[in-house]
Amino acid sequence: MSSTAAPIVWNEALMTGVAVIDEQHQILVNMLNDANEKLTQDNSRMLLNDIVRDLISYALYHFDTEEELMVETGYEQASVAQHTQEHRSFSEKVAAVQQSLSQGQMITREDLLGFLNGWLINHIMKTDQQFGRFYHEQVTA
Repeated sequence: MSSTAAPIVWNEALMTGVAVIDEQHQILVNMLNDANEKLTQDNSRMLLNDIVRDLISYALYHFDTEEELMVETGYEQASVAQHTQEHRSFSEKVAAVQQSLSQGQMITREDLLGFLNGWLINHIMKTDQQFGRFYHEQVTA
């Protein structure tokens, strides 16, 4: 019996209203839910590495999409800088996890999923929602 946490349920509260961002967020949520199912209490370093690598790879692609949209729509420079800093901070933390794994230090599924799920939901609900509101003001203006 694996002790998986409850999956993240994609719902309207997570939507920014920016189609490409919402589609990519949905993919990230699905990737996290998949990781939640695959991870157990006793994981191989290879499985952890694979999951972290795939997630950061897609997250970086997604961050580029968001950052390009912010510039294209004339989003306030201070907000772009803050949003970008959140992306960089996340990337640095994930890189540190990858480094630890490569040095043989394991991370528990609870710590990994807690960090990833918490960061994603918090980032979507605050920073990305803020951009979504701005985006719609620009599109409908």
